[in-house]
Amino acid sequence: MIEYKGYIGQFTFNEIYNLFRGRVANSHYLIEFEGKSMRELKEAFHTAIDEHIAWCEKHNKNHDNKYSYT
Repeated sequence: MIEYKGYIGQFTFNEIYNLFRGRVANSHYLIEFEGKSMRELKEAFHTAIDEHIAWCEKHNKNHDNKYSYT
């Protein structure tokens, strides 16, 4: 798992495609990201979250509708 701005990303590694793929686990929105290395994966995760927040603000949507697994 990785975390950024309160969002939690869960990911798997696909050996066939040599690719990490992930989704945000604690959002009502479907937010996905991928990368060929852990560094690329984290950068893609951060970009996906930043773009999600920007989109929500532009369209007057609540981006802080995260939920917790605790």
